[in-house]
Amino acid sequence: MKLFYSATSPYVRKVLACAITRGLEGRIQLVPTDPHISPPELLAHNPLSKVPCLVTDDGMALFDSPVICEYLDTRGESLPLFPEHMTVRWRALKHQAMGDGILDAAVLRRMERARPRDSERDAVIARE
Repeated sequence: MKLFYSATSPYVRKVLACAITRGLEGRIQLVPTDPHISPPELLAHNPLSKVPCLVTDDGMALFDSPVICEYLDTRGESLPLFPEHMTVRWRALKHQAMGDGILDAAVLRRMERARPRDSERDAVIARE
C-alpha cells in the first residue's frame, strides 16, 4: 500500500494511528506530498488533491480518513477498531465522527489564526 501524506495533516496522523494500531505500519509506503501544489502523482489517484490518500495493493485509491481507516481496519491482524457487532460498531463510528469534527474545528482555527487579524477572523476563532 502507498499513503500520500503531509506531516502537518491531523487526518494523516489519524490514519497512521489506525495503521499502527492494526499492525500495518510496515506494509505502507509513505509518500511525502504537498497537496497545495497538486502534484500529478497525487492527482492521478485523488482529483481533490487532498491527503491522506491511500493506494491499495490492487491499485484502488481511497481518500478521506474515515474511508481509509475503515479499509485498514479490514486488513489488520489485531482487534478491529470498528467491530462487526452493530451496537459497538455504531458507537465506534460515532466516536470517529466526533474526533473528525474536533479535527475540522482545529484545522479551521489554525487557518483563521494565520490570516491577518480583523473582527471577522476573531469571531470565527471564538465560535470554534
